[in-house]
Amino acid sequence: EALQNHLAFTYFAPKKLLALPMTICESANAGSLWDARMTFSGLVAFDVTAEGGFRERGRVSHGTSTGRTNQYSYDANCGNWWTEASSVVKRSIVMDDYVYSISESQMKGNHLDALSTDLVALSLHDAP
Repeated sequence: EALQNHLAFTYFAPKKLLALPMTICESANAGSLWDARMTFSGLVAFDVTAEGGFRERGRVSHGTSTGRTNQYSYDANCGNWWTEASSVVKRSIVMDDYVYSISESQMKGNHLDALSTDLVALSLHDAP
């Protein structure tokens, strides 16, 4: 998302934190680009300093595991990543020690010290 829309990434200067919506596709066979599998889609947070560069702080997943190692089910896919890159997360907000990530279907709230643990996950779909 941030490749096409500058509003998609968040830099929170007080925490020196950069949050990027990201979809990660990896090959099942080393070096092959044609059998890429999505291994992550969500928000990736980085600690950023001039001295230390970029250091991944953690990830907020917006996908559901299929039960198989490194395989997830998402709205996005890897079949056309080179021409139509996309990510499930569209925006993020950092407030104090919390990050909120927003996709078309849900909003999640996570503490910056435990990004992989959802404190809240709110569905954005209309109730029936």
